[in-house]
Amino acid sequence: MALRIVLGRAGSGKSALCIREICDRLRQKPMGSPLIYLVPQQMSFQAEYKLAAQSGLPGTMRAQVFSFRRLAWKILQETGGLARVHIDSTGIQMVLRRILEKRGSELRVFGRAMSRTGFTEQLEEMYGELVRHGMTAEELLRQREALIRKSDGETSGFLSDKLHDMHVIYDELERYLTDRYLDAEHYLPLLAERLGRSRYIRGAEIWVDGFDHFVPQELAVLRALWENAGDMTVTLTMDRPYEREEEVDELDLFYTAQVTYRTLTELAETSGVRVETPIQLSSEDRPVARFAHNPALAHLEAHYGNRPIRQYQHETQTVRMAAAAHRRAEVEGTAQRILSLVRDQGYRFRDIAVLVRNIKEYEHLFTTVFEDYGIPAFLDEKRPMLYHPLTEFIRSALEVIRYNWRYEAIFRCVKTELLLAREADETAEAMRHRIDRLENYVLAHGMEGYRWTDMKREWKYRTYRGLDENSVETAAAMRQSDDELMLEKEINELRQRIVAPLLGLEQSLKKAKQARGLCEALYLFLMKLNVPQQLERWSEEAKDDSRLEQAREHGQVWQAVINMLDQIVEVMGDEPMDLNTFASILEAGMESLTFALVPPALDQVLVGSLDRTRFAGVKCAFILGINDGVIPARPKEDGMLSEEERETLLANGMALGPGSRRRLMEEELMLYRALTSASERLFLSYALADEEGKGLLPSGVMKRMKDMFPKVKEEFITIEAGEVAAEEEQLAFLANPSRALSYVSVQLQQWRKGYGIASIWWDAYNWLTREFPDQQARITRSLFYRNEEKSLREETSRELYGSKIRASVSRMERFQACPFSHFASHGLKLREREMYRLEAPDIGQLFHAALKMIGEHMEKHQMEWGALEAEQMRRLAAEQVDALTPLLQKEILLSSKRNHYLTYKLKNVVGRAAVMLGEHARRSRFTPRALELAFGPGADLPPLIFELPNQCTMELIGRIDRVDGVEGKQGLLLRIIDYKSSAKDLAIEDVYFGLSLQMLTYLDVLISQAEAYFGQAALPAGILYFHVHNPLLRSLIPLSGEKIESEIRKRFKMKGLLVEDEEIIRLMDTELGTGYSDILPVALKKDGGFYSTSKVISAERLDQLRSYTRSVIKEIGVRITEGDVSIHPYRHKKRTACAFCSYKSVCQFDQMIEPGEFRVLRQEEKEAMWRTIAEKGKGERG
Repeated sequence: MALRIVLGRAGSGKSALCIREICDRLRQKPMGSPLIYLVPQQMSFQAEYKLAAQSGLPGTMRAQVFSFRRLAWKILQETGGLARVHIDSTGIQMVLRRILEKRGSELRVFGRAMSRTGFTEQLEEMYGELVRHGMTAEELLRQREALIRKSDGETSGFLSDKLHDMHVIYDELERYLTDRYLDAEHYLPLLAERLGRSRYIRGAEIWVDGFDHFVPQELAVLRALWENAGDMTVTLTMDRPYEREEEVDELDLFYTAQVTYRTLTELAETSGVRVETPIQLSSEDRPVARFAHNPALAHLEAHYGNRPIRQYQHETQTVRMAAAAHRRAEVEGTAQRILSLVRDQGYRFRDIAVLVRNIKEYEHLFTTVFEDYGIPAFLDEKRPMLYHPLTEFIRSALEVIRYNWRYEAIFRCVKTELLLAREADETAEAMRHRIDRLENYVLAHGMEGYRWTDMKREWKYRTYRGLDENSVETAAAMRQSDDELMLEKEINELRQRIVAPLLGLEQSLKKAKQARGLCEALYLFLMKLNVPQQLERWSEEAKDDSRLEQAREHGQVWQAVINMLDQIVEVMGDEPMDLNTFASILEAGMESLTFALVPPALDQVLVGSLDRTRFAGVKCAFILGINDGVIPARPKEDGMLSEEERETLLANGMALGPGSRRRLMEEELMLYRALTSASERLFLSYALADEEGKGLLPSGVMKRMKDMFPKVKEEFITIEAGEVAAEEEQLAFLANPSRALSYVSVQLQQWRKGYGIASIWWDAYNWLTREFPDQQARITRSLFYRNEEKSLREETSRELYGSKIRASVSRMERFQACPFSHFASHGLKLREREMYRLEAPDIGQLFHAALKMIGEHMEKHQMEWGALEAEQMRRLAAEQVDALTPLLQKEILLSSKRNHYLTYKLKNVVGRAAVMLGEHARRSRFTPRALELAFGPGADLPPLIFELPNQCTMELIGRIDRVDGVEGKQGLLLRIIDYKSSAKDLAIEDVYFGLSLQMLTYLDVLISQAEAYFGQAALPAGILYFHVHNPLLRSLIPLSGEKIESEIRKRFKMKGLLVEDEEIIRLMDTELGTGYSDILPVALKKDGGFYSTSKVISAERLDQLRSYTRSVIKEIGVRITEGDVSIHPYRHKKRTACAFCSYKSVCQFDQMIEPGEFRVLRQEEKEAMWRTIAEKGKGERG
């Protein structure tokens, strides 16, 4: 047995020598003793491929490519070491989670972090590191005791407590595993032990390639191989052999390999193994084999580690450096150069590799950009399974049961499409629409908890009509339409199909008392739903659609989940376990599941990370993201032990893996490997900004490379073709039709703005128009797009609205605010998704209905508003709110304790408002003459009818909250009071602009129909808003009870507009002498007349406003019937129609998109407004 060490710098041919020697042995003797090629796990696929691709071989039966773990499986299969059940990383994490649940109270440090996401993964990593370095739980205890002794009997604080916790956890874990289970970290010790029993290994010749260092476990295996196998060759990346007495510089580029070289030679000598003279493949006087014909890259490889830097004084195109405007530009620039290499210079995609240090930040860019450019690529990254539909299905199904059937968990479960199977003739799209309708119903009705599982109570589907008149008496008698009945049937069928399997799972899980029963219940649940078959269908569909990676993922995830359940049963099968513990163990297990993928095609660009990806035969390498703090990466101290704690333990004799300081130094070797990975071309780049525009700095590596290659000019990468001056360089943006369409569009936009563009863009435009006419035409249309809507055709308008329109005044106001908003709400009848929550309109309805019922109660019992005491009024208000509560928004006020409390608050609000209305009544001669007075067909008053010039008719309908009247010297005087749940006032300019027409229209209807309804003509007295609320007083000093009541009365002062007549005002407030009224928006002077702040208007001008309002409404009616749907929202001062509009996502109004202009309502002089009002209203009087 002899040990031969092959030394050489990167690219010197170490791996080629191993492959060549193996092939020579195969040619000489195809059926001899085994030839073992031992490589790191991530290098095994490419090594197998390379060996199999060698030409002229009679066969490869003798030769096998192994990683340490695969070699262990091979030997243990032969020697019988696999009798114990295998448990992988996922299983270890689940056991650790169980230990944390069981012994968490004993932990001094980790107890606070045990519920944190990823904590079990960190524990598992630390456990692996300890095992690889030969540490046991007992050794941890000894280390803790040694620390205590060193500190004179006192604990050494935080580190001592950590060692205590680690001992508690790992001692429990070792007891779990001993003699029953075999985890990944114990394969190598068992391999070292069993190698002496293996016939396969005897006489085997071994080549060990691709390693920089070996952990103690691997060294033990190598030692056992020396004792039982034939000759061994080990390759190391270093420049020369080092003598034993020669001091090793920790800052040397090849420090790690030097330490490994010394460790191997010393171990071989102590084992009695002959160490041959090392073979040195590289020397200072000749370039390494990889760069024999590439002097620039040979210079880089030879002098990368030199200080000071040795410059390359020649021009070269093989090394290129670039700064990118941002990361997307960096990736797009890379894609353009890859296409150029393949298209123009004869490279294949498989000849190209792209490397980054932080692949998570670039992953989404590689995926989208490379797809846009049509570049086949394989991302060498282990992606988590946690968000695959199957794992999400299991997590959400358990959440449904654990958290009492919450809406979110149920629909997360349903939307995986694993719970509900499609019916025979049903498409996926149709099924999803049905699920959406069910979700809308559940959201609108607040279906959670027992409402799902109580199958005796069917769900009722009924369109919510609100608290309209007589709702208390008629709600129960309302009949469902045929459409409602059909939807109700569909909803209950879907509910049954959802509940049945989940309820079955819940019952099975509740019966199970041990881990085995819980796993069996979950497994049977998945099998009854035919989950494996569904995953297989998805896999076949992905294959048919050429999504090969996704196809493999669907197969892997099922096997991974089953293995996870098997391991729970094996390790904890007979242990008592509740559902919450089971769910947390499953969560920990699924967090650790990852997809293990190999490149699904041969001709692909390999995209990987510097620290993980290994490849061979690459001709062109792109290294991206060479930014400060990224390359070299700042080590993160996110493990169980800090750097300082590691050094303390090392000084105490406890050897562990490299700390952050050592890892930082090893970044240099990692970067050296990346820079020397390609044999022909090297592209280096960094970004100047991240996705948010935050500036990024280049790494010191870039400065080093610029100093080494002073004649290589740094390029600038941008995705703005106009920023590239040379026309021939702009050709790079026309890399493929897909991207050309995008860039041509951008250039044409610049041309529209008056900027000049290169002629190649017109050539590209003509070519795209010829070859891709539909796509190019669509893009061209977008250049001239204006976000505006043409008026509807007359026949379309008639189909939408009819020739006889029945509308409310608020609809007119909506149109005046923005015609498109009216079209969306009343033409298309769009509405937001209904949610089971109490909104402001619902509360407003409650206030209106309660006050109406209070008024009806007064009328029925022939009582006056002012006759009741405050407490009687509050009690009456509470009774009315109680009567309305079951009818409001699907019984929402009865749905929770919080809403019961809200009901109490609403009673207080209505009670306070009723008391204040009683106070107003006592001070006023006006008394209620009508409550909730409706006008329209079949109502108390006829509708307000307008004959429009285009042969259409418009009927205005509505309901007046309250009408008060009094017999004065002038006859019957009427005023309107409108209840509002928010503060509201009437501004003349809002009437002028058509934004506030409701109250004047109500007054117009009332006065014009007074004789028919009241039996005599009437005169208007005013229009008032009463704010229904329970005001909150703020004061810096304590207030007396009388002062509090006075302040509250002021808060209930009504707003609006009154007729400028002192008799009318005094009838409304009999206690008003001079000064400001407490209940009306007026103030009287001592010498007669009104203060200027009074909201009063002459009877003549009030008539003008009524006529003007009719004119505006008629004009709006004409515009509606003629199909005006323009996107033209108003702006008045700081108010805009878009502020609370529900249809912004539909109209997409944007000031950056033409025409994108608000309809500005400019302030006019008061008298000018009145002149316009008088003139415009002339034709409507009478």
